[in-house]
Amino acid sequence: MKRSVLWTMIIITVLGSVGGLLFWDYTDYIGNPISFREERNIRVVVRQDSTLTQVLELLEDKGVILRPAYFRVFLMVNELDGRLKAGVYMISTKRSPRDVAILLSRGPQTAYMVLTIKEGFNIWQVAHAMEEAGIATADEVLVLLKDGDFARRTGVPVGPDAARTLSLLEGFVFPETYFVAPGQKLESIIERMVRQCRKEIEKAKRSNLVRYSIMKEQMGLNDYELVTLASIVERETALPHEKKLVASVFLNRLRRQMPLQSDPTLTYSEEKQGGRPTAADRKDETNPYSTYANKGLPPGPICNPGRESLAAVAAPARTDFLYFVSRNDGTGGHHFSVDYDEHRRAVKKFLKGEDR
Repeated sequence: MKRSVLWTMIIITVLGSVGGLLFWDYTDYIGNPISFREERNIRVVVRQDSTLTQVLELLEDKGVILRPAYFRVFLMVNELDGRLKAGVYMISTKRSPRDVAILLSRGPQTAYMVLTIKEGFNIWQVAHAMEEAGIATADEVLVLLKDGDFARRTGVPVGPDAARTLSLLEGFVFPETYFVAPGQKLESIIERMVRQCRKEIEKAKRSNLVRYSIMKEQMGLNDYELVTLASIVERETALPHEKKLVASVFLNRLRRQMPLQSDPTLTYSEEKQGGRPTAADRKDETNPYSTYANKGLPPGPICNPGRESLAAVAAPARTDFLYFVSRNDGTGGHHFSVDYDEHRRAVKKFLKGEDR
């Protein structure tokens, strides 16, 4: 009997000591800075509808919390586990886990997530940008951007070659900086971007109505085709003063039923985007977007053009140019030619015999 009492007292003592050590370790962790080293800010995006476990895993992956079990206990004891708010947070490493818990329960300092879509972004880059902003995963964005029924509901002027496009919404996700409220539905965000694009198309047509009327009468381009050509102009030159010249080249070639021969159309795919086209790419007749193998416009846009590219196609320069080639001087500029002999000389001069 005495032996059992002794063992009971020993166990109680040990458990008490262990409990005391655990409590000391817990309070020491919760109250001290994330890091005692040099201060840095950690960007954390908490998505809408994330579970507590998912938030803890995110914080652990980002290096914000080292002991998720302790952090979970603190949240539960203080009834904060059901009050964490979605948004974008910049968390200083000088903050303590207690500070982080309180910050997440109060919500981000800014009420909006900032989404920037740059001119010339394609659907894959848009999806990545939306994931980075904490709006949705890239896969979720791509599923919606490739949904034909959704595209039609947004009012996109679907082209005649719709079945051959990779995404009906390519070209209509207008490049701009958007402020998005946490919890806003992905569908409504994209619908807003499409509405902005349609406004910009109308603005581009109205800004130089005489030139647009002439172009429309001569070429008969509808809005979908206008955006398609503007996307090619966007990828061909980043220089604002060249866009109307580049647009004139392509429109001149369309009038003469010449293939556009635009390199960026050859690498419009998730695998090849941004890459340099090869000789095999130029000969690939299976690629519906190839403007080497096919005459006329590709079945749809190859990126999302900005205001200047839309305006360039709506009101192009009046030229006889049929060719252009990079000056290869680091400026991004091009040399424009009216005939093939002049173009060949320009290629020899600026590219030193490089195949185009």
